Formats: sequence, structure tokens, C-alpha cells
Amino acid sequence: MSVVDTGLAGEYAAIYAYGAATVHLGGAARDLAEAVEAEHRDRRDALLDYYDAHGWEAFAAEPGYDLDPIEDAEGARELLLGIEERLATAWRAGIASDEPAEREICLNMFTDGAKVLARWRTVLGETAADPWPGRPA
Repeated sequence: MSVVDTGLAGEYAAIYAYGAATVHLGGAARDLAEAVEAEHRDRRDALLDYYDAHGWEAFAAEPGYDLDPIEDAEGARELLLGIEERLATAWRAGIASDEPAEREICLNMFTDGAKVLARWRTVLGETAADPWPGRPA
């Protein structure tokens, strides 16, 4: 599986997770979740265009994804922040690709993901600055 495949799988999973978690949120967190879900849909579409441009067939999203039960807003926020952190890690790995087109799309996705992480951290009252978003601990 290439890093672009991994990223596409992550975008599919993120869309699913946002659909499940957003209903548990209110206020600024819900507004952000709704906006970010739309951004993930846009990223998914850009990835599907990337596959088409290279003459590749993209795989479809799974019918469902395993999520821990979401009990409340705190659980929803934790889930969504975790999704964003894992996606940043996946896209960051792709920046090292030897293939220029793959490196470019991974860099674009990573940059978008780092911005989303900063927005989530701000809404959650955390420090938004992270000099190494997506860097494995």
C-alpha cells in the first residue's frame, strides 16, 4: 500500500468518524467539526482526481469503521483530534517519497492537516503551535 493509499483510507475513515462524532458536539466545536468534515470530503475528492490523473483505480471506502462508543462531547473531541493526529502522521510520511507528484500531494494534504490540528487545539483551549505536527512520538 502506498502512502497515498494510506492517506485515502485515512480520509475515508475521517469522514466516517466525523459523521459519528459531530452529533455529540455543540457550539464552536460542532461548527469546526462540520467544516472539517467538508474539508475531508474535498481532500478525498482531490485524491480521487489524483488517482484518475495517473490512470489508477481508487479503492472504495469501507461500509463502516471500528470506533469506540462515543458517549459525550469529550469523547467526540478526543476521537476527532486523534483522527487528525494520525492523518498528519500518515501524510508526513509521504513527504519523503521519491516520486515528485506523490510528494507534492502528500505535502499539500499534510499542510492542510496541520492547519486542522491547530484549529482543533485552539477550539479545545490547547496550545495550537506544534513545530512537528504528525511526528511520531
